[in-house]
Amino acid sequence: MKKFIVLFMAIGLATSLVAQDPVKDMKKAARLLGTYNLDPSTSVDKLDEAIGLANSSISDPAVSSDPAAWQSYGEIFMAAVDNDVKANVLDNKAFITQPTAPAKAFEGFKMAAEKAEKSYQSKDAMKALSVGLQNIYYMGSALYQASDFKNAYYAFQATYHGYELLVKNNEPTSFTKEDQPTALYYSGLCAQEAGMNAEAQAVFQQLVDEGVAEPGVYETLFNMHLKDNPAEAEKILAMGREKYPDDTGLLYAEINYLLAKGELVGLISKLEKAIEIEPDNVSIYVTLGQIYDKLYQDQSLTDAVKAEESFNKAMYYYQQALVKDPKSFDAVYSIGALWYNKAASYSMELNSLASDITVAGNKKYDEKQKQMDETFAKALPFFQQAEQLNPKDANTLIALKEIYARQDKLDLVEQYKQKLEMLDKQ
Repeated sequence: MKKFIVLFMAIGLATSLVAQDPVKDMKKAARLLGTYNLDPSTSVDKLDEAIGLANSSISDPAVSSDPAAWQSYGEIFMAAVDNDVKANVLDNKAFITQPTAPAKAFEGFKMAAEKAEKSYQSKDAMKALSVGLQNIYYMGSALYQASDFKNAYYAFQATYHGYELLVKNNEPTSFTKEDQPTALYYSGLCAQEAGMNAEAQAVFQQLVDEGVAEPGVYETLFNMHLKDNPAEAEKILAMGREKYPDDTGLLYAEINYLLAKGELVGLISKLEKAIEIEPDNVSIYVTLGQIYDKLYQDQSLTDAVKAEESFNKAMYYYQQALVKDPKSFDAVYSIGALWYNKAASYSMELNSLASDITVAGNKKYDEKQKQMDETFAKALPFFQQAEQLNPKDANTLIALKEIYARQDKLDLVEQYKQKLEMLDKQ
């Protein structure tokens, strides 16, 4: 019994010393593919075995230097692509068995052409790529729908570079020149979804550099650069606005950017352009009103004439917003706030007049007091309407409480104080 155990161990050791032969494995994989192609419906196991052998052997130097091995590698994964396409056409929720196959099929044909020692080897590789390119492209979409964004990126990249390679080798294909930048764009979207930001940025920049970028590409690239490289972001946005001056997405990106920078004067012409494009967009009128509102507040300290002009323009745009939408909370509240802030500026003037106790001084004080009270009264109905539109807006409730306090309506002051306390508890 002891001798038998020793002999068994010796046999096992000898077996473990027998190394795999990658060259033979790749040739076997090619034969298995041939068997699969005779009857794909009953020989899927042969394709699976071929895929396993191709994956395990291709990195061997003797295999990776052989154009025939790369051709077999490309054909094996192209068969996997075709298999998944057939299943997906019948059921777009079908499981994708080989998500890396599109990129690997392209790699196989590309490397077969690069390693080719005879002209026919390169020709065979390009013919196979030409036949399969549409299905590689199709699988990019299928992988995207399956939320496999990383492999979708590689499939669309394979499509883009595959077409490029076919053109370089003068190989005809049914894939069109017009679809090539679309494939590149899709690869960028997929990279972005996959969190591959460097790859996405490179794709979008390439589209811009090649002059085939759609407006959304400029906007996306602008947002990508905005945090880390504002100068480059501005450059991209300017290029996009110059190329697509009527695109609302880029226009609003510029408006929001200028708003964030506080460049109010530069915004006015942009918003006026936006109104030309979208005359029924209430938010544009409100935003223009807010810009003139802010200018009014700034100018009221230095230039009363310009301040009054800005006040009137702010009121005009807020009122235009109400014409478009009488129930716009932002427009209603903004008119109330415009009158409220003007009244508050009178209270500052009132304080400066308080020290003059002469008859003339008292008269000026009373006149300013009356002007202030009348202006607060103008704000009141708009804040009341704003409360009806949005009863839980704290700023509206605060404004109403303050106005009622000035009017000595203490019961209403207490009522709004309670409303604010209840709002704080929510």
